[in-house]
Amino acid sequence: MSMVGYILGLGDRHGENILLDSTIGDCVHVDFNCLFNKGETFDYPEVVPFRLTHNMVEAMGPMGYEGIFRRSCEVTMRVMRDQSDPLMSVLKTFIYDPLVEWSKPARGRAALESGEIRNEKAQTHVNNIESRLKGILKNKMKPRGLPLSVEGQVNHLIKEATSEGNLASMYIGWAAYM
Repeated sequence: MSMVGYILGLGDRHGENILLDSTIGDCVHVDFNCLFNKGETFDYPEVVPFRLTHNMVEAMGPMGYEGIFRRSCEVTMRVMRDQSDPLMSVLKTFIYDPLVEWSKPARGRAALESGEIRNEKAQTHVNNIESRLKGILKNKMKPRGLPLSVEGQVNHLIKEATSEGNLASMYIGWAAYM
Protein backbone atom coordinates (compact mmCIF):
# COMPACT_ATOMS: atom_id res chain seq x y z
CA MET A 1 0.00 0.00 0.00
CA SER A 2 2.96 2.33 0.54
CA MET A 3 3.81 2.46 -3.17
CA VAL A 4 0.18 2.69 -4.29
CA GLY A 5 -0.41 5.49 -1.77
CA TYR A 6 2.70 7.32 -2.97
CA ILE A 7 1.68 7.09 -6.63
CA LEU A 8 -1.84 8.38 -5.88
CA GLY A 9 -0.60 11.03 -3.45
CA LEU A 10 -2.44 9.51 -0.48
CA GLY A 11 -1.69 11.35 2.72
CA ASP A 12 -2.97 11.69 6.27
CA ARG A 13 -1.73 8.22 7.21
CA HIS A 14 -1.79 8.65 10.98
CA GLY A 15 -2.58 5.87 13.45
CA GLU A 16 -6.34 6.26 13.15
CA ASN A 17 -6.28 5.86 9.36
CA ILE A 18 -4.19 2.68 9.29
CA LEU A 19 -5.92 -0.09 11.19
CA LEU A 20 -5.14 -3.73 11.89
CA ASP A 21 -7.69 -6.47 11.37
CA SER A 22 -7.50 -8.30 14.70
CA THR A 23 -8.80 -11.58 13.24
CA ILE A 24 -6.26 -12.10 10.45
CA GLY A 25 -3.67 -9.37 11.06
CA ASP A 26 -4.16 -7.50 7.80
CA CYS A 27 -3.39 -3.81 7.55
CA VAL A 28 -6.51 -1.85 6.59
CA HIS A 29 -6.38 1.72 5.30
CA VAL A 30 -9.37 4.00 5.88
CA ASP A 31 -10.17 7.66 5.13
CA PHE A 32 -9.09 8.34 1.57
CA ASN A 33 -10.06 12.02 1.67
CA CYS A 34 -6.44 13.14 1.31
CA LEU A 35 -5.59 12.09 -2.26
CA PHE A 36 -3.59 13.77 -5.03
CA ASN A 37 -0.97 15.18 -2.62
CA LYS A 38 -3.55 17.23 -0.74
CA GLY A 39 -1.33 16.76 2.34
CA GLU A 40 1.24 19.09 0.78
CA THR A 41 -1.26 21.95 1.11
CA PHE A 42 -1.74 21.62 4.88
CA ASP A 43 -0.43 24.23 7.34
CA TYR A 44 2.19 21.61 8.23
CA PRO A 45 2.79 20.05 4.81
CA GLU A 46 3.27 16.32 4.67
CA VAL A 47 6.82 15.72 3.50
CA VAL A 48 7.05 11.94 3.72
CA PRO A 49 5.87 9.86 0.75
CA PHE A 50 4.24 7.26 3.04
CA ARG A 51 4.24 6.25 6.70
CA LEU A 52 7.40 4.37 7.67
CA THR A 53 8.22 5.43 11.23
CA HIS A 54 10.92 3.96 13.49
CA ASN A 55 8.36 1.82 15.31
CA MET A 56 7.09 0.38 12.03
CA VAL A 57 10.63 -0.43 10.90
CA GLU A 58 11.38 -2.12 14.25
CA ALA A 59 8.20 -4.20 13.92
CA MET A 60 9.52 -5.56 10.60
CA GLY A 61 12.11 -7.60 12.47
CA PRO A 62 15.89 -7.73 12.27
CA MET A 63 16.02 -6.85 8.56
CA GLY A 64 13.82 -3.79 9.03
CA TYR A 65 12.81 -2.32 5.68
CA GLU A 66 15.70 -4.09 3.93
CA GLY A 67 13.85 -7.40 3.79
CA ILE A 68 10.38 -8.21 2.59
CA PHE A 69 9.22 -4.58 2.74
CA ARG A 70 11.76 -3.30 0.20
CA ARG A 71 11.19 -6.26 -2.11
CA SER A 72 7.41 -5.82 -1.91
CA CYS A 73 7.80 -2.12 -2.72
CA GLU A 74 9.96 -2.92 -5.75
CA VAL A 75 7.56 -5.57 -7.05
CA THR A 76 4.55 -3.27 -6.53
CA MET A 77 6.26 -0.33 -8.24
CA ARG A 78 7.34 -2.51 -11.17
CA VAL A 79 3.79 -3.85 -11.64
CA MET A 80 2.35 -0.34 -11.45
CA ARG A 81 4.83 0.90 -14.03
CA ASP A 82 4.18 -2.06 -16.33
CA GLN A 83 0.41 -1.64 -15.99
CA SER A 84 0.28 2.16 -15.94
CA ASP A 85 -2.01 2.48 -18.98
CA PRO A 86 -5.18 1.14 -17.29
CA LEU A 87 -4.53 3.26 -14.19
CA MET A 88 -3.89 6.40 -16.23
CA SER A 89 -7.02 5.90 -18.34
CA VAL A 90 -9.12 5.76 -15.17
CA LEU A 91 -7.39 8.81 -13.69
CA LYS A 92 -7.72 10.83 -16.89
CA THR A 93 -11.50 10.73 -16.52
CA PHE A 94 -11.06 13.21 -13.65
CA ILE A 95 -9.89 15.80 -16.17
CA TYR A 96 -13.29 15.87 -17.85
CA ASP A 97 -15.50 14.99 -14.87
CA PRO A 98 -17.68 18.03 -14.03
CA LEU A 99 -18.40 16.69 -10.52
CA VAL A 100 -14.82 16.84 -9.24
CA GLU A 101 -14.46 19.49 -6.51
CA TRP A 102 -11.84 21.47 -8.41
CA SER A 103 -13.71 21.70 -11.73
CA LYS A 104 -13.65 24.90 -13.73
CA PRO A 105 -15.31 25.48 -17.08
CA ALA A 106 -12.84 25.40 -19.96
CA ARG A 107 -11.84 28.77 -21.36
CA GLY A 108 -12.66 29.83 -24.87
CA ARG A 109 -15.72 29.96 -27.06
CA ALA A 110 -15.08 26.59 -28.77
CA ALA A 111 -14.90 24.78 -25.42
CA LEU A 112 -18.08 26.46 -24.22
CA GLU A 113 -19.94 25.60 -27.42
CA SER A 114 -18.82 21.97 -27.28
CA GLY A 115 -19.84 21.70 -23.62
CA GLU A 116 -16.38 20.41 -22.74
CA ILE A 117 -15.27 20.90 -19.18
CA ARG A 118 -11.53 20.65 -18.72
CA ASN A 119 -10.22 20.48 -15.22
CA GLU A 120 -6.76 22.09 -15.11
CA LYS A 121 -6.14 21.10 -11.51
CA ALA A 122 -7.00 17.49 -12.28
CA GLN A 123 -4.68 17.64 -15.31
CA THR A 124 -1.84 18.73 -13.02
CA HIS A 125 -2.56 15.88 -10.59
CA VAL A 126 -2.74 13.32 -13.38
CA ASN A 127 0.56 14.61 -14.80
CA ASN A 128 2.16 14.33 -11.34
CA ILE A 129 0.96 10.73 -11.02
CA GLU A 130 2.28 9.93 -14.49
CA SER A 131 5.67 11.39 -13.52
CA ARG A 132 5.78 9.34 -10.32
CA LEU A 133 4.95 6.19 -12.32
CA LYS A 134 7.91 6.95 -14.59
CA GLY A 135 10.26 7.37 -11.62
CA ILE A 136 10.68 11.13 -11.95
CA LEU A 137 11.27 12.80 -8.60
CA LYS A 138 10.00 16.23 -7.72
CA ASN A 139 11.34 19.00 -5.57
CA LYS A 140 9.01 21.74 -4.34
CA MET A 141 6.30 20.65 -6.81
CA LYS A 142 8.71 20.68 -9.79
CA PRO A 143 9.93 17.52 -11.54
CA ARG A 144 13.68 17.13 -11.63
CA GLY A 145 16.16 14.92 -13.36
CA LEU A 146 15.91 11.76 -15.34
CA PRO A 147 13.67 8.86 -14.36
CA LEU A 148 15.04 6.51 -11.71
CA SER A 149 15.03 2.75 -11.96
CA VAL A 150 12.43 0.97 -9.84
CA GLU A 151 15.10 0.09 -7.29
CA GLY A 152 16.44 3.66 -7.27
CA GLN A 153 12.98 5.16 -6.84
CA VAL A 154 12.08 2.78 -3.99
CA ASN A 155 15.41 3.50 -2.30
CA HIS A 156 14.80 7.25 -2.53
CA LEU A 157 11.25 6.94 -1.18
CA ILE A 158 12.34 4.80 1.78
CA LYS A 159 15.05 7.36 2.62
CA GLU A 160 12.50 10.19 2.47
CA ALA A 161 9.97 8.25 4.56
CA THR A 162 12.49 7.40 7.29
CA SER A 163 14.37 10.72 7.32
CA GLU A 164 14.45 12.05 10.88
CA GLY A 165 14.27 15.60 9.52
CA ASN A 166 11.14 14.83 7.52
CA LEU A 167 9.49 12.94 10.38
CA ALA A 168 10.30 15.77 12.81
CA SER A 169 8.58 18.32 10.57
CA MET A 170 5.30 16.40 10.40
CA TYR A 171 2.23 17.71 12.23
CA ILE A 172 2.17 16.50 15.86
CA GLY A 173 -1.19 14.77 15.32
CA TRP A 174 0.38 12.58 12.62
CA ALA A 175 2.37 10.99 15.47
CA ALA A 176 5.70 10.39 13.75
CA TYR A 177 6.98 8.95 17.04
CA MET A 178 4.48 6.09 16.78
